[in-house]
Order: sequence, then C-alpha cells, then structure tokens
Amino acid sequence: MCATFSGLTSCKKAEEVKVEKTSTSHTRDDTLKKAMKSASRDLRRLSGAIEGRDWVEIEMWTKELKEGIGYSCVELYMAEHRGISSEFVIRGSQFYDAVRKLTASCKEHNVEAIDSEFNRLLKTCDDCHDIYKEKEDLPLILQN
Repeated sequence: MCATFSGLTSCKKAEEVKVEKTSTSHTRDDTLKKAMKSASRDLRRLSGAIEGRDWVEIEMWTKELKEGIGYSCVELYMAEHRGISSEFVIRGSQFYDAVRKLTASCKEHNVEAIDSEFNRLLKTCDDCHDIYKEKEDLPLILQN
C-alpha cells in the first residue's frame, strides 16, 4: 500500500512524501513455518538416533529440538498470537518436562525409559498442534 502526503514538511518548501506500509504478519508466518519445518527435521533425526541408541546424537538432537521448538517456534507463535491461552502455556510446560526427562534418560543410558520418554515428547507436540489446528483451522503435521 502506498500513500502520498502533500503538505508542509519544511518551512522552506512543500514536497511530496511517499510512505509505504509493509506487512510483517506474512513474514512472521514464513518464519514460523521455517522454524517448524526445521523442528520437524530435528525430530526425525532424534527419532533415528533413538532407534539406533546413539546416546550422543540423542542428547544433541534433544537439545536442538528444545531450542527450535521451545524457543524459536514458541516465541514466534506468541508474537503472532497475543493473549495466548493458558492451555498453550500448560502444553509448553509439558514439552519442557518431556525434554528434561528424555535428556536424563539419555545421560543414564536408560534403554527402557528412552522410548517411553520420546513417545511422551511426541504427545506434547501432537497436543500443541491440536490446539493450533483448532485455533487456526490449519493442518499442521510432521513433514517428511
């Protein structure tokens, strides 16, 4: 959108000024979409590391996922949706708790707990996506 203002902008002479309004909402959507795509990739890599019982990679991808979803995606979503629901905050806490327990299981090399903690982490993702789909009426799925 362009607007032209005519009028005094100086005490010496009148001049025309063009003001261009840019939309940042679309940019935020793209940024959130990119962040979620990156988080989806990290989640697939974490899944592969868990399947292979690669403890170093499990810890690394869990940390990447925590930073990607826990910080980037959540902050971008909150910037777009002022006044988020308490349900979203609760889901965020459940996500962090699942990440913490997954990291602890990894450090202990606890084979029995690692699968259940990973499934718990996936459930927090699914629950949050259900809220997002309900609010935005958009499909949000784990991408290949």
